[in-house]
Amino acid sequence: MAGYGLNLSHFRDVLPRAASAGYVEEHVANYVLHGLEFGFSADIDESALAGRRVFKNYKSAFENKEKVSNALASRVTAGKTIKLGAWDGKPAGLPTDGCTVPQGAVEKKLESDKVRPFSDHTATGFNTAIRNMDFYRHSLNTYSEIATELKQGYSMRVEDIDGAFPILPLAPDMWRYMYVWWYDVDRPLEGQTEPNTLYVHTFADFGTGMMPGIWDMFFRCVKAMARYEGVLTLPMPHYVDDNSLIGPDATEVDAEAERLGDYLSNLGVPFKDLKTRRAAMVQLVLGFWWDSHAQTRTLETEKLSLYLQQLREAANKKHVTLQYLQVLIGRLQRAVLTMPPAAASLLTSIILLTRGLKLPWHRRRLTAAARRDLQTVLSILEQNHGRGYYSYDHMEWAPDLYTDAAKETNMAGGGYVWMGGRAAAWEYKSAERRRGIAYLEGDAVVRAIQDIGPSLKGKRVRLFIDNSSFCYALKKGRSSSDLNELIQELFVLGAKYDCVFVPQWLASKANHLADAASRGDPGYVNDWWRANKPDISLTWSSDAGARRKDSIH
Repeated sequence: MAGYGLNLSHFRDVLPRAASAGYVEEHVANYVLHGLEFGFSADIDESALAGRRVFKNYKSAFENKEKVSNALASRVTAGKTIKLGAWDGKPAGLPTDGCTVPQGAVEKKLESDKVRPFSDHTATGFNTAIRNMDFYRHSLNTYSEIATELKQGYSMRVEDIDGAFPILPLAPDMWRYMYVWWYDVDRPLEGQTEPNTLYVHTFADFGTGMMPGIWDMFFRCVKAMARYEGVLTLPMPHYVDDNSLIGPDATEVDAEAERLGDYLSNLGVPFKDLKTRRAAMVQLVLGFWWDSHAQTRTLETEKLSLYLQQLREAANKKHVTLQYLQVLIGRLQRAVLTMPPAAASLLTSIILLTRGLKLPWHRRRLTAAARRDLQTVLSILEQNHGRGYYSYDHMEWAPDLYTDAAKETNMAGGGYVWMGGRAAAWEYKSAERRRGIAYLEGDAVVRAIQDIGPSLKGKRVRLFIDNSSFCYALKKGRSSSDLNELIQELFVLGAKYDCVFVPQWLASKANHLADAASRGDPGYVNDWWRANKPDISLTWSSDAGARRKDSIH
């Protein structure tokens, strides 16, 4: 088949053995081998795509028509697309029932003279007509995989597959949904006033709903073969066609990448030299600068500016469309990777807004909960400047913090005792006393962190809390009650003071020091301290009596 560049005989020989050895699931290997031999297909509801239909190309394609033409010409030359001949754009002129796919274009970051054409198979209905879409769904845990493998002092090298999706053949029964209406790539564009030629993609394009899942299965098979044959020995998380090779020694990482590159070229799945970045302890991967020494990942500067701008804009909107929400959620998912894991809960209210919205222009009113969560994410990003820890194992432990609140008929108070040598006690005013005890327990934690925060920089701190409701809500990062405002303040404070909170529940009897402080009994605390901590002086703070509400804008 023209355009087929894969070493099929090597796949036939090695992939079954790699599957038998446990490097990849046998059903995945069988599926991939069948697709490589006969083309990849999907179970399509053909009744939803009946007839001969023509869809117009998008403005982005026409604005970049020379670059799109060059990209299409490259596919034709490589045998990935077939030029069928002149066509006037009338449905009756299509060779079979099927449709043209509207073309758009996006810029390539590292290649200003090129664009990546994409096919909108959602507009044609093809993507929604795939009956077995669950088969192609897969979870990409690349961020977590990198965080696990990129240990302190390790190096990471970045490689990108050249071509990716168009490497894979499509089964002939898919071709009729892959027609493309464009200019004649064999003639100068000057003088061609409109599209006049029909093409058909016989190898995969960008935009087919099943393709990311197929590619993931295919590339897992490729890696399985490389591991089976001893070429790939280091961890190499992949995100679609982006690969991150990780190891303790930069020289060995680079050497293995070179060997692997030769192996993949022989398979017909080559790395793209332009996008290779040699092994380093500070590396740009998937929009983040990963620093293995500090164990941090930091958003690219331009991405951080873009996210801050959209968050400020979004928090002031009254209504949002589905298309706007989809872009926003994608950026939020990346933004919360600079925050503690529980901060992912801040996306819940925004994701809920998409329920029931089906078309890009469908819209929904921005809820108060979503607005509050957006403002919290914005505040955290402004505090951490897009930088967060992907691992906490290297961080020192700060002295433990014990907090408590007491609420009885005639009094309500709070207090904390920090094993670093600081304590506080306060009495709640009448308005505060009307709050539930779980809220007051959380309030005590917030006041304590506001007081001792500067001493926690770069450290983990255990928060010992004897109220299970607040403790477990803080662990989850979310509550259905008014505890949310306290949890979100703590998210912001953690970013402000560059520290990590580790909430732990303990029984009330074990929390005797903070309990005494909350009940206005500093004498008990002082006596215990003199007997048990003679080498550390204890200072009683007067600043924790009034909680500052300046954490979230």
